[in-house]
Amino acid sequence: MKKIALIVNFDKENALTVASRLIRLLEGKAKVYCSKEDAQILPANATESDEELFSICPVAAVLGGDGTIIAAAKRCAPYKNILVGINTGNLGYLSTIESTHLEEAAELLCSDSIHYDDRYMLCARVYSNGREIACHHALNEVVISRASNSRLMNFTAYSDGKTLCHYRADGMIIATPTGSTAYSLSAGGPVLSPDADAMLITPICPHMLRARSIVLPPEIITIKADSKTELSIDGQIFESLDTADYITVEKSYYTARLVHNKELSFYDILQTKL
Repeated sequence: MKKIALIVNFDKENALTVASRLIRLLEGKAKVYCSKEDAQILPANATESDEELFSICPVAAVLGGDGTIIAAAKRCAPYKNILVGINTGNLGYLSTIESTHLEEAAELLCSDSIHYDDRYMLCARVYSNGREIACHHALNEVVISRASNSRLMNFTAYSDGKTLCHYRADGMIIATPTGSTAYSLSAGGPVLSPDADAMLITPICPHMLRARSIVLPPEIITIKADSKTELSIDGQIFESLDTADYITVEKSYYTARLVHNKELSFYDILQTKL
């Protein structure tokens, strides 16, 4: 019998009701597992750790919005689980199925043939005094921006010792193709197809008439600023950087396996959601 991991964002309205109904629909077809904390309120099998949960379950059902799916993708990445997003949030751009179609979700989760995309991720490393002090993985974007001060700052990106771009702005976004429809899009960046092998750099509120986004092949880039900054990973992890600190961003060795709807192309979803 198939084993399915269940990840639920209980901050979403009706999340408990939707999760409980999905478990009932899977009865007799699959075994559902979740964390021991969630098992206290859900009729599912408890596991002691992420390692146990994602090692025994090749597929994970994620109930929530895009933020929930992004967080789940990073938890699942080391185990190469396939994620089926069930939208109980607002936009649900990364979701496969709406929570109003749970029968369809249950059928998909039990299928022996699940179509998914391997979405590449970014790896951001933080350096202080020439020493690596932190490493983060992002599905959407890495953002380096001014801290609490209100003035504009200078941000410069380098690759192989050469200057890629320089912005006088509030910050810089380094996005994956998946993340091109997130913060970068709001900042005026282009949309990239999720299967594009590219990296996107978009300035945030640049005080420059000719500032534009840059699309480049995935490579190691170094970003420095002329004052204290804040690093944001997918809008979920935040870290303060001193003036002399810098970051490098490159293609991660992890990928996120997101299920896609065979009936809808990327462009169909783009038109429908945005």
